Amino acid sequence: VSARGSFLERRLSFLSTSRSAAEPADHVRGPLGLNLLYGPSEPIVEFIFVHGLRGGSRKTWSASDDPSHFWPKEWLPIEPRFRHVRIHSYGYNADWGEKKGNVLNIHDFGIALLGDVKNSPHIRNSASNPIVFVGHSMGGLVIKKDLATRFHSIYFLATPHRGADSAQLLNKVLKASMAFNTKDYVDDLAPNSGAIQAINDDFRHILQDLQLWSFYETMKTNLGVSQALIVEKDSAILGVPEERVQLLNADHRHVCKFNDASDSNYITLRNAFASTIDQIEKKWYLSTKDEFEHTMKTLARYLGQKDIPDNDLVNLLDRQMEGTCEWFTNDTDYEIWRSGAEQIPKLFWLNGKPATGKSTIAAHVVRQLHGSNIGCSYFFFKHGDRTKSSVASMLRSMAYQMALTNPQVRTSILSLHKSGTTIDADDERTLWRSLLVSRIFRTDFHQPYFWIIDALDECTDFGCFLPMLAKIDKKIPLRVLVTSRPSSVIQTLLSQEKLCTVGKEVNVEKSHEDIRIVLEANTRFLPIDNPAACQELITSILDKSNGCFLWASLVLKELETTHSEQQIQEVLDSVPSEMDSLYTRILDNMAQVPRNQKLAQTILRWTICAVRPLFVEELKEAIRLDLGEIIPRLERTVETVCGHLIHIDRRSRVQLVHETVRVFLIKDGLNSGFAVNKIKEHTRLAEVCLQYLNSDELKSSRYRRRGSATRTVKRSVFADYATVYFSEHIVRSSSSNDSQVIALDSFFDTNVLTWIDIVAQGGNMYFLTQTAKNLKAYMERRAKYRSPLGQQVHSVSSWVNDLIHIVTTFGKSLLLSPSSVHFLIPPVCPRNSVIFRQYREYPRCLEVVGLPELEWDDRLSCIAFTECKALAIACRDSRFAVGLSTGRIILYHTSTCQEAGELVHGKEAIRFLEFGSTNALLASAGRQTVVLWDVSARTQLWAIVTTHRLLALDFNEDDTILMAGNIANYTIFLAIKDGQVLDQLLVYDVDEHAPDGYQRPPTHAQLCGELNLLAVGYRQRPINIWDLEDRAFIGQFHKSAPDIYPGPLLVAMVFNPNPDMNVVASSYGDGDLVTFDPWNQKQCASTEANAQVLAASSDGTTLATGDGSGTIQLFDFETLRLLYRSTAYGCDIRAIAFASNNVRFLDIRGDHCNVWEPSAIVRQTDDGDGSSEYCSEGVSPEVETIQSGSWDDSRLITAMITFGSHYFVCGRENGSVVLYDARNGQPSQELYSHATKTAITLLAWNDRESVLASTDRSSRVQVRKVLEDSSGAWVVERPLLDQSMDQVIRQLLLNVNGKLLLVSTLLSDYVWDLDGCRWQINRCADGRRSWRWLNCNAATPKLLHIVDGKIQCFDWQSLEECVLPDSLMTLLIDHDYPSIASLEMASQTPDICAYFREPPGNQVPPRLRLWSLNLSPSTQNWGVDRSTNFDVLASEVKVVIGFYKMLLLFLDQNGWICSLNADKQRTEKAYTRHFFIPYSWHCNGELIFAISARGSVALARKEGIVVFHRGLDFDEQVAITDNEGARVSQTEPFWRSPVLENRVDSPQPTHHWSH
Repeated sequence: VSARGSFLERRLSFLSTSRSAAEPADHVRGPLGLNLLYGPSEPIVEFIFVHGLRGGSRKTWSASDDPSHFWPKEWLPIEPRFRHVRIHSYGYNADWGEKKGNVLNIHDFGIALLGDVKNSPHIRNSASNPIVFVGHSMGGLVIKKDLATRFHSIYFLATPHRGADSAQLLNKVLKASMAFNTKDYVDDLAPNSGAIQAINDDFRHILQDLQLWSFYETMKTNLGVSQALIVEKDSAILGVPEERVQLLNADHRHVCKFNDASDSNYITLRNAFASTIDQIEKKWYLSTKDEFEHTMKTLARYLGQKDIPDNDLVNLLDRQMEGTCEWFTNDTDYEIWRSGAEQIPKLFWLNGKPATGKSTIAAHVVRQLHGSNIGCSYFFFKHGDRTKSSVASMLRSMAYQMALTNPQVRTSILSLHKSGTTIDADDERTLWRSLLVSRIFRTDFHQPYFWIIDALDECTDFGCFLPMLAKIDKKIPLRVLVTSRPSSVIQTLLSQEKLCTVGKEVNVEKSHEDIRIVLEANTRFLPIDNPAACQELITSILDKSNGCFLWASLVLKELETTHSEQQIQEVLDSVPSEMDSLYTRILDNMAQVPRNQKLAQTILRWTICAVRPLFVEELKEAIRLDLGEIIPRLERTVETVCGHLIHIDRRSRVQLVHETVRVFLIKDGLNSGFAVNKIKEHTRLAEVCLQYLNSDELKSSRYRRRGSATRTVKRSVFADYATVYFSEHIVRSSSSNDSQVIALDSFFDTNVLTWIDIVAQGGNMYFLTQTAKNLKAYMERRAKYRSPLGQQVHSVSSWVNDLIHIVTTFGKSLLLSPSSVHFLIPPVCPRNSVIFRQYREYPRCLEVVGLPELEWDDRLSCIAFTECKALAIACRDSRFAVGLSTGRIILYHTSTCQEAGELVHGKEAIRFLEFGSTNALLASAGRQTVVLWDVSARTQLWAIVTTHRLLALDFNEDDTILMAGNIANYTIFLAIKDGQVLDQLLVYDVDEHAPDGYQRPPTHAQLCGELNLLAVGYRQRPINIWDLEDRAFIGQFHKSAPDIYPGPLLVAMVFNPNPDMNVVASSYGDGDLVTFDPWNQKQCASTEANAQVLAASSDGTTLATGDGSGTIQLFDFETLRLLYRSTAYGCDIRAIAFASNNVRFLDIRGDHCNVWEPSAIVRQTDDGDGSSEYCSEGVSPEVETIQSGSWDDSRLITAMITFGSHYFVCGRENGSVVLYDARNGQPSQELYSHATKTAITLLAWNDRESVLASTDRSSRVQVRKVLEDSSGAWVVERPLLDQSMDQVIRQLLLNVNGKLLLVSTLLSDYVWDLDGCRWQINRCADGRRSWRWLNCNAATPKLLHIVDGKIQCFDWQSLEECVLPDSLMTLLIDHDYPSIASLEMASQTPDICAYFREPPGNQVPPRLRLWSLNLSPSTQNWGVDRSTNFDVLASEVKVVIGFYKMLLLFLDQNGWICSLNADKQRTEKAYTRHFFIPYSWHCNGELIFAISARGSVALARKEGIVVFHRGLDFDEQVAITDNEGARVSQTEPFWRSPVLENRVDSPQPTHHWSH
């Protein structure tokens, strides 16, 4: 309390001295209306202060004109209980001293107050926040006059509920005075006035739900000539039940004015306020706890936050002694910076020598800010901990912490997650742009927000962070404090970025003050009785410490082992004053105990080389595996065994006492048995991890017994570390170790699937990707020194390739169901992949036949556009957009490639598309028009007509300006808000510039908003570089010699968007691809690429090129080292765009768009991941070249139906009808072909009469009998019908007995009599929009017709409508039903599924209904047994496949084949997930499915089919909830099939398929 009180006193003193005392009178009184005084990040209650007679919104609550006395604004916000309280002050004109007349009364003031409260954007947007009023004097009556339901409590401070005699006297004075006019509101205050009585009468009816506090004055007010109580106690108390009454030791004026926070009256009020806040917070917490915890768990997984942010903070604060570090927070420079004033630099840099207490100071600042209710996030860098040594880790932690306390930030990040946007956890630039700048920093912060960042110099890539800070908009109230050692690099960066900084150094004198406090607190444990000797000891330690906390701490620990003053003196005389000498002495002492030497070496090895700090229990297990020894009480011995160089924090993590210990032990030339050779030690750690990964504990049985899924597998405490980080040690280990490759091969041969399962359970596929990167780097480095031949080497290399593809192809499915890796993933992998070859023989595994792929395909999707060309493409976060030659812009979801909507630019072709820093803004441009779109709302913000053709388009970094470069040499700057021209820059070819003459038109231009640069190219001239910020010419890049003209022909160019790279890439007509520095125009690298288009990944690591023959090449942007080449799908490439994850990219060519995700990008070794330092520079990894197999478009499957028990009939693009064998997925026989050679669109089959009907794209219908002869061959008879229709055929339907065929078109329905070979009936159906026909059962020869929201019934013979009962007619009573996407009826029961869905972009939500009908022979008796609404699930459905027995099968948006059991929907709201289909198989165009008579699912793929056998045996229950769609239930997935017990091809399984 005293510390908080002293802080408050300093703050008030600072406010008093930092603001001008001579403020205008109206400022002192305070503004009128409702004024926000304090806005916390997460407000849950509103406090509104209302003044009284002649008061003011500030004056009433201030003891003086000093701003620091305005206690609702300056004191309450830093009170701990006000962390979630938003504070307002209300002002109204109640100055009876005004000479002007005033006709307002209390009723008017109350109405105005209520109106301002209702209209306040802060209160209105927080509709659930209770409101607490605090009213002084007449202000309490104003509050009582008009109350609303949200009002929770009222605090009355000396309020005259029954009037006041002084008011009556005042009114008489005003009437007698010639200078003042009477005031109605003064009349209202008279005792027993009509207004008082009316207010009290109305108040009695609504006070039941209010908490009332009444405070009365106890001291008389000085009235000049006399003293009196302004409001008597009887008038100040309401006298109602539950009213709380308290006195205040003050007069009427000073019940709400206090000189300081120690005033007893202030404390009384504050404590009363706190009791109300506690009550509201408890209710709020109970109502939001579950949702909050669920949200934060989701965000923790999304942001990759496994560790609790406050662990490091608590460890430091636990060790901090009271009174230390206060010299810093008392410092004037710090106080000024902390005030958050706009003119004060955003950055505070605290630097000091190692071990001088900088981390403790940072923790102290965090505690002080938190204690003052000031928004604050923090991060403590640790060089040896990979999870805490990068800027990306810091940014993710900051985002998570800000989400913890700010609901707007939570909502913003959660919306990013729900949109399907993936974030690259290791790409700090993407995180900064997509997460911080584009979302979090756009949140409304009412107060300054602070980042406290410790040990910046221990960050591996801190050089990229300071430039980020330099570009923050000045309006963003972010303040950043960083600590580090003195660093010339940091100083240089600050100067280069012109980043204004408050600097402070931790000097020896300040450190001595804190060290003395620590020593005085601990020397009492030493064997010294003489106080003078104790002070002498402290002085001696201080003199030798040189301000180093660590030195003093280690010496103090050694002194604690002494038993006499003589021993103390011996230690002081022998201990060196330099840290290195002290460390050497400690190691020498450790060596004196030989029996502990191996244990100490092992502990130091794991502590220094572990990727993250190990917990004590983890280290125990690591020691057991490493040394073969069990140390039961390691936590008691670790510090003494290691000479106190190791300590255990409060979370039981084993840590070095300081980073300088690591530096000392790993330095070259250290002559000690405890020196750490990193390569040697990492090799040993890798061996131990692989020893565990090869153990029986990770072995998975190929035979899963029923019930095993419900048992929790107990694993070693070492499992988490070994499974996640083993590859980090391998990549840092020796390349000459053959046993390591053998161990890796053994691991991949036995336990790899269990390992993938465990990692996926952790919810982060990053570790699989990182493992593949590390192993690839290790194998490539090893190949330089060891033979790459051998079975083990080949196996490990093959698994590295497979791991990358498993992540990119199955990552989402693995996260949904980690155990699917055992039985569902291997069968759908390419035939030549090692995972398929090794694990396809798992017993009772999913069986996939007809699989067309032999190798992994990097093309995930191909989107085709009809009758137009794709000309422009852009991608950002969760969306990408394709601009077409017709002027349309089609939007897609990046993760699923599903269409998300459409924008219409106009009739001109789209030439340019650019997203802003988020995907909320999109700019499109043709030859004449530039349009800005709000993509989320699908609305056009503005459009302007351009007079010259554009060459380039881009946003500036903060999306406030749209920049457009045109062929007239002008770059135009357009305001985002209205499209107005803000400025324009005239550029030119510098060597040929004539001030008033002809300006050569440019051929190419490239804008880069991130760098504020413009590159302009002229025909066969050098590239000119311009600075957009300074509007200045920078220089020219000449590919050839400067004096050679003409130069090579420029074809394309692109900036590297990473500001740390400073590289531009340009391609030329001679085939060369060149990179150069735009600032000095020096060439960096060159290669031959023949590139026509260029694109850069957002992190700047990858350069993509495309040429006229359809070849795509990927290069390392910095070195132009070729990474990947694809020569498939040949066609002129027009443009390439990278997705925000920098792994997926898209190209447009001809009439289609391709989506790629090459493994070569994923497995590039990151420079910042720590592994690159162990990769030989002499190793040049082989280039991955993909030559994907092509297929015959004329043989593509266009229609498919089930045919008998073992076959499917498929129609092809070339008009042929082909029989496929379901048992092997291969074509068995071509049955016949349509003469028109056009695509088959519809098929129908009747098994009873062996009749097959087909129609093609030209609306030609054929009906034939298909019979099986004695040899098993199929014989096709002559057509029963072969005729062309004059309308497009939408549906073919054979009746149950196979005698009649329904042909349905948009305008008519026809029935063909197959026996009579004639058209039996023609029914006109003009005007319908969406319809489907259904057969009824055999006993009911009727047709169901669902059309435009209605159900009808028709007779098959006559197509006459039958009368239906009302129960059926009311099934579809809504008139806004979307179009029918699917209508299916079960084969054995009258169960119908109706799935309604509009085309993409339509706002009508999809609907899914299951109806169980009672279909008797008489339609009059038909009824509805059950109608189940699955609209909540409808948005998750991608395609309805059909019924198999009682199961309705559908494909969900994540690619899983799922089912609804029509018979069980009475009792349970759940569906079942069975197996998934790889994303690339179901993301292209129309999906064609069929279900065999035995429950196998077939999918048409390219020119063949893929058949999934035993897929329905896999069973995972998913609950359906009304508020969040579908959520996985807690039951484990298992293999069961209650509806399939009669199957003959798949015996009832008896085992589970998940661990």
